Amino acid sequence: MKKLLCLLLIIPLLFACNPQNNPDNPTPDDPTPVDPVDPADDPYAKAAKEVKDGDEILVTNAAVEKFLTEVNYPDKDWSFTSIYDYYGGFNGVKYDKDGNPSESGEVVTSPNSDKPQEYSIRWKEDMDAGALVFHLEDPSWSRDTVLSEGTCYVNITNLIPNARYSYSVTGADGKVMTKGSFNTKGHLHQVFFKNACRNGRDLGGWQTLSGKTVKYRMLYRGGRMQSETVNAKGRKEILYEGIGAQLDLRGTSDVLSDPVYKGLEFCAPVIEQGGTTMLKDDAAKTRQCFEFIVNCLRAGKPVYYHCSLGRDRTGTLTILLLGLLGVREGDISKEYEVTYFAPLGYSVSSSETTSKDANGNWHFQNNRTKWVYSDVAPYFWNLAGSGTFADGVEKYLLTVAGVSQQDIDDFRTMMLTD
Repeated sequence: MKKLLCLLLIIPLLFACNPQNNPDNPTPDDPTPVDPVDPADDPYAKAAKEVKDGDEILVTNAAVEKFLTEVNYPDKDWSFTSIYDYYGGFNGVKYDKDGNPSESGEVVTSPNSDKPQEYSIRWKEDMDAGALVFHLEDPSWSRDTVLSEGTCYVNITNLIPNARYSYSVTGADGKVMTKGSFNTKGHLHQVFFKNACRNGRDLGGWQTLSGKTVKYRMLYRGGRMQSETVNAKGRKEILYEGIGAQLDLRGTSDVLSDPVYKGLEFCAPVIEQGGTTMLKDDAAKTRQCFEFIVNCLRAGKPVYYHCSLGRDRTGTLTILLLGLLGVREGDISKEYEVTYFAPLGYSVSSSETTSKDANGNWHFQNNRTKWVYSDVAPYFWNLAGSGTFADGVEKYLLTVAGVSQQDIDDFRTMMLTD
């Protein structure tokens, strides 16, 4: 009995002397506990991760960035895909809240990997400063946003990679609340327009075989952009982005009759199916899409084009556009597979008859080995003969779709930079 009492007295002393359990000597894995902050008392409770003057931040979603960084597909080989090696959209695997495969626990089937990273810029609250103006700019773009008095942070997103941004917040009395600059990095300019305009991304940033780069903020591809998916805040974000035209690639069952808001140039040729069906049977409508894009860019109006989900018809047009610009075909297949990172209903649909495996799990059907990509890429390569993928796309536009050489040349000039 005495031995038991001694043991009970010694154990707490041993626990207190263990540096891993001592609150006065914390380790990185066991930080000093702090009193939780009541969200009602925390003015930054709804703020995203803070970006500060001098920071460098990743703006592409981390899951997408990992895929684009690690995967290198060859040209002319669509026999395999690496997309299932990456955590992303609804691919039939159950994940826990940390993104790890799991047979139990919280199941995540619709992550936000199609959304770009979001950050906040913060400053000290000052009611006397009145209404505030938030200014954000990079070398080729800027926006000003009016914030109500007492605001102490602003969340920012839809940033382009590999750019230097500067920012400032100024009060009505001219007082500068904060200012600074930061650099961005990443492979892809993703966009998200509230409240549910999904699978959106810029065609910019891709390198061509000639050493040029596709310009940002010229062409955007994505899921349906309409009143049901874009609210008032989303429309403001579309305006901030600078989009001036909307191209709806959908068929008779769901095509729009008007743009998401008045003022956008609009085209809806009514296309029922993607792949080579779109390129051959609807060649005249494919020409209409290309000419609409070229004319909008000539007028200084960047274009957002979409079908319903931003996969098949949108994917077909994207292969054509990036191919014509001279982006390597293997890289275009990576861009095509980024749709995998969209949520359930975008990256896979129950209407596809081969969506489930033998165990009843759903799988992503729109990868480079199936349907649109493995249909369209060989078609352009066959047209190219001994030439490049870009040669095949150009031949298609000239001889099948009936596009003019002037439109092709102008498109390349407007879309590429050194």
